[in-house]
Amino acid sequence: MTTVVEGVRFVATPVLPAVASLALAPVIEGRPRPGVVLGSADAAVWLGIDDGVLVIGTGDAVRLPNGIAVAAPSRQRPLRTIRHGDTAKVGDGAVSFPSLHLPVVRWWDPVPPVAAADSGSVLAAVASVQGVVPVMEDHGLRRGLADGDDRAALEAARSLIGRGDGLTPEGDDLVAGTVAGFLLIGRSLGALAIAGVVAAVEGPILDHASRATTAFSAALLAHAFRGEVAVPAAALVSALAGWGDPAGAARELMKVGHSSGPALAAGIIAGVGAAIERSI
Repeated sequence: MTTVVEGVRFVATPVLPAVASLALAPVIEGRPRPGVVLGSADAAVWLGIDDGVLVIGTGDAVRLPNGIAVAAPSRQRPLRTIRHGDTAKVGDGAVSFPSLHLPVVRWWDPVPPVAAADSGSVLAAVASVQGVVPVMEDHGLRRGLADGDDRAALEAARSLIGRGDGLTPEGDDLVAGTVAGFLLIGRSLGALAIAGVVAAVEGPILDHASRATTAFSAALLAHAFRGEVAVPAAALVSALAGWGDPAGAARELMKVGHSSGPALAAGIIAGVGAAIERSI
């Protein structure tokens, strides 16, 4: 919008309120820092900042653990003015581009709530998704986590990361789902040693991911190691711990992306299985 005051033209930057993942709160509420657009589409923009990636999507897009959702649906193309290579400022409670200002007005938690559960009830929940969630070859990742075998888990993850096409290759999603399922259901089962198993492999796996896959996918893997996942994946984890319908949540997750949803679901189930074995 352009206004004229005493013969001087002023161009007002459009403002769209947004909601964001709590995982991004330290960045968004911190001191202003620069970012650069790594990629853009009608429904999403990928913004590189420091060594991470923020994803700005439309209100009807899947909410990611590193995501910001604007208060407009994809059909309105609210992000159409943002292009690859554009600069941005992130901080002071907002993300600002030359053509758009996004103040964050609400937050969501990317760490799913998990009720205290016992292995029998979780096993029954896992059984209820058989035939809905595919079984995928994980090269021994589940076994390595269940046994607390750092070397085996690391070798399996290295063989998976980068395998597949797109911004988040299928192998990456499988690893992310397995790690998140293992960590989160481990908490639900009270298996305190699981956090140590995850911490032991986190650094080497993320270091490998920084070289072997896309920056976007590597960022999502880093979130998975903190138990931070996309909203549909969070719903499945919570349902497996006793809050919700596991089969229904699995079907919704399976709809995400071309391969991401099925791979995340398969990984979560594998990670849950490893958590149960580790807790017994």
